[in-house]
Amino acid sequence: MGEEKRKSPRQIGGIYHLGQVITAGGMLTTYTAYNRNTNDVVGLLVIEFPPAMDAQAIQQLLQPLEKRRSLHSPNVIGVYDWGIDGTHAYIATDPPRGITLRHVLDNENIGVPRALDLLRQMVQGVKVLHEQSIVGIDLRPQLITVDSVTVTDRVQLDDVGLRSLLNALGYISSQRIDDIGFLDPRYSPPEYIVGGGPVGPWSDVYQLGLLLFEMVTGRLPFVGKNAAETGVLQSTGAIPRMAQYKHDTSPALQDMLDRALAKNPYARFANAAHMLAALESIQLPRRSTSGEWRILGDSPTGPDAGHAAHGAGMTGEMPRIDNDIAMSATLIGNSPTASPVLADPAQTLPETANAYAYLCYENSGIETQRFAITKKDIIVGRTDPKRGLSPDIDLTAIDQKMTVSRQHVRIRYEETFFYIEDLKSRNKTRLGELTLVPLKPELLQHGDVVHCGSVRLVFRVPGVRDTPVYKM
Repeated sequence: MGEEKRKSPRQIGGIYHLGQVITAGGMLTTYTAYNRNTNDVVGLLVIEFPPAMDAQAIQQLLQPLEKRRSLHSPNVIGVYDWGIDGTHAYIATDPPRGITLRHVLDNENIGVPRALDLLRQMVQGVKVLHEQSIVGIDLRPQLITVDSVTVTDRVQLDDVGLRSLLNALGYISSQRIDDIGFLDPRYSPPEYIVGGGPVGPWSDVYQLGLLLFEMVTGRLPFVGKNAAETGVLQSTGAIPRMAQYKHDTSPALQDMLDRALAKNPYARFANAAHMLAALESIQLPRRSTSGEWRILGDSPTGPDAGHAAHGAGMTGEMPRIDNDIAMSATLIGNSPTASPVLADPAQTLPETANAYAYLCYENSGIETQRFAITKKDIIVGRTDPKRGLSPDIDLTAIDQKMTVSRQHVRIRYEETFFYIEDLKSRNKTRLGELTLVPLKPELLQHGDVVHCGSVRLVFRVPGVRDTPVYKM
């Protein structure tokens, strides 16, 4: 791609500077981005609609998102903004965090205790949505994120109603199971497949039952030779016994599953709140303190090592799109402006670089130690000797006052920018003079000063001019 195209980062709505492409296909492209007005890092869903469609009609289709603006739950993706820019609709959400449940199912032996913990968080998220009268949630595993940055998992439901929105905009599904617009019969209640049945909170309960069965047994309860046969099994097939595949499954758990997967919608739990009550009445095995259930991320030896691609969620395991595409001059709406992240957008890191960036420890103004950031997603903290766990960057040796938490902050690289996120640290994280809100990403730029507890670090990107943003 020519030099002219590399100089202009893309924007949408005059507000959002687009970063890494997460998924692309058909009408929908998902990105990481940041809000130029607030410096907030976000996920951005961009939908291209037919030019002949009336913008007012599309605004009406986006109106149901208003219910989601007021939702504040760790188990439901946050929706902050939406609008129209030319022939594109956009939705700003929480940024990607963690890996998809699809990836977990394909690569991990989950086990009953962890499956119940994951399910409990999913049900809590669905409960929050049901309380806002939001039903018909797409609960396919590629739209559920599992973040295992600490010893315990954190689950987030990522669906914002995209399937129905895309269909209303004339999207034609490819009929592939990873297509966001496809109604996958393996994860659909009978009333979705047959049609004409009552759709409501009980429909989401059925989907939760399907996920429970798959997490516990490692397989789905109803899968035929083709989509039509799978649909028939969902509507008429007997509910399998989980103990047939997982010997330590309790009868109480099977009873709960039988009710969730009842063919008659009125025989199921009426909503997620009722299902949650039943789940919490089941005695859960105690979680091990050894950290054995923690999903361990990839450990590449350098910046070029990536994650495997699974599903269609906005997560870190998605394939990296070529940086020329991520930095192309395609403009949506407004004219290009210079990127405030890098001194020159063309100064992307060379593929042979040993590090994306560095955290530099200074003593009396003199740099005495430099910690290399060699992965796109790293944790900074101190060694946990009890669990035998170490963060990617270990500050134990320089943290004489022991003010740094075991897992203090996360730093991610998103092709065109970095961001930093406090991980509920005990002694807080400061970015310059700004005290970070736990789990809220903030833009991280060359020259920024980061305080992890009492440890002062300077963030530096190779090849970028020394122009710190935060003045100390």
